[in-house]
Amino acid sequence: MTALRVNEVVALIYTPRDTANWWALYRARGPASRFTVVQATIPGDIVDVACDDLEHAEQLRDLLIEQGIPKTALKVIK
Repeated sequence: MTALRVNEVVALIYTPRDTANWWALYRARGPASRFTVVQATIPGDIVDVACDDLEHAEQLRDLLIEQGIPKTALKVIK
């Protein structure tokens, strides 16, 4: 499985409110089957977003960076 791991603590704390709201909406509207909570924490989780392949994971990472999510909050995993 290829996925993009998102550290929501970093993603939500170190971004403007608009970015945090965008991520919350993205996660809420995405298919539940694509999102797996790896570790539940407060104020955010470690979440794997399932991707079709490595290219898809890299494109998603780039999209999230464009939306303001810090690169340090994102990791492509295989």
